[in-house]
Amino acid sequence: MKLKYYFTKVKIEEIDLENRDFLFSYPKRNKFLKESIQKFGVLEPPILISTSEKFKIVSGEGRILALKDLQQTIVPVIIVENLSPAECLLISLETNLFRPLNLIEKADFIDKALKYLSIEEVIKLLPKLNFSSNYIWINFLQKINKLEDKFKIFIIENKLNPKLAEKLSELKKEEKEEFWEIFQKLRLTFSEQKEVLEMLIDLKKFYELPTLVPEKLKKILDESDFNKRRKKFFEKLYEMKFPFYSKKRKKISDLINNFKKRGIELRFSPYLEKRDIELKLKLTSPEDFKKLNELLKIHEKEILEVFE
Repeated sequence: MKLKYYFTKVKIEEIDLENRDFLFSYPKRNKFLKESIQKFGVLEPPILISTSEKFKIVSGEGRILALKDLQQTIVPVIIVENLSPAECLLISLETNLFRPLNLIEKADFIDKALKYLSIEEVIKLLPKLNFSSNYIWINFLQKINKLEDKFKIFIIENKLNPKLAEKLSELKKEEKEEFWEIFQKLRLTFSEQKEVLEMLIDLKKFYELPTLVPEKLKKILDESDFNKRRKKFFEKLYEMKFPFYSKKRKKISDLINNFKKRGIELRFSPYLEKRDIELKLKLTSPEDFKKLNELLKIHEKEILEVFE
């Protein structure tokens, strides 16, 4: 690609500020650039391409918007000529690689690239975005790009687990809102976000619920005390997801405490998903082993009842 271009100045009103065919900055960067432009001016001219109507921005949207915010009407630019949309998008990418692109920007770029390039060509571009050349990443980024802005912002701020994108993209709009309320009111960690969403989806399927969040859980979200709200929510969620475990919880707790008093750590598999128990203790003599054997015999019936 031999680039033909020239430097000039254009009026901001001659630029299409709504068109983002080749742009993927998120959020828009004008707020970050205003101070720099006030001090030093435009050090690197934005790149535009002429169309039958207004100029389209290839790169440098933030600088143009910052100048507009500063009440400027003229902007120094580079005009490129005779380029295809794919070439314009690739120029936009190259001129943005001086900074770390966030996940939302990468997702938007891939979405735009798929409009102009073959899937094979897009896969070859993935290493530029710090991904391996594998289609799985294209699928992942497409899911990210479909999310609503509030989810995208929280991903950028490292408050929302991006691995939720696939499951979130499959939810109805009202179901996303339900999860958003839980996310906000319980301040879920990354691991909790994944666990809660997966459990809610499972419950919806199992009980054939009309909504993502059962009414019993919705009512708990109205609890005013944050700590009580979290505690009650998770207790009820586990109770609904693992009713068998919930009924056995007190018996399990009593057994664990009885063994602990004798210096033995007794573990059951999480939520009794497996018929397994683990024993951890320090054996210093044959007598210790004998005591363990006696303790198991005493509680044999109770242990077996846990799995009935």
